[in-house]
Amino acid sequence: MKSQDLPQDNSPLSPWEYWRESLSAWSDFSQRAAHIMTSQLGQSAAAPGRSVDPDADTLASELLRSLSDLNLRHWQNTARLLESFPSWMNLPNTLTGSALVDWYDNFYRADGASPLQPAHEAGDEAETLSAPATLIKPDGKADDLTQIKGIGPKRSNQLNALGIFHFRQIAGWTEAETRWVDDYLASPGRVSRDGWVQQARLLTANGSATQH
Repeated sequence: MKSQDLPQDNSPLSPWEYWRESLSAWSDFSQRAAHIMTSQLGQSAAAPGRSVDPDADTLASELLRSLSDLNLRHWQNTARLLESFPSWMNLPNTLTGSALVDWYDNFYRADGASPLQPAHEAGDEAETLSAPATLIKPDGKADDLTQIKGIGPKRSNQLNALGIFHFRQIAGWTEAETRWVDDYLASPGRVSRDGWVQQARLLTANGSATQH
């Protein structure tokens, strides 16, 4: 199989044609490899004063070139196969990372339970979840919540929409309120894992919070 023998057709391939083309490609490679080895053996045997062993460098170079052609042919056929798929099958490849995160968040809230954790019993919900105190608007100037590790601009906006604007609000969360915020943000264990409450207390104690 030589480079100029690679298929130039870019039309879509059906799965059956892809499978048949793959078998053909491997068959061509096997025949090409056998021809190269036979040719090298013949040349070595015909050369006076040389052993019957083929030239290892030449043999390896020819085989690698043939293998490279096989690889190119495979990926070209794979691209043609993907083009034969319906457009909706390629939709996941066009989505950004943030779109997938938003989809997961919406799915989690609609389902009412994290797929990574067992659902709470109705009685447990009342014991472990409790909404924190919120504000309708900031008490003066809102604190920059992104100073807390684990809170980016998106999380900060979500907290502001909830009514959380200040470090002192986060610093006063109880365990039940922390669990409630985790559930609201669709991020099980995130608040505790990143230590939002402890960080907020330090920021408040160090005077990083907005003075009122």
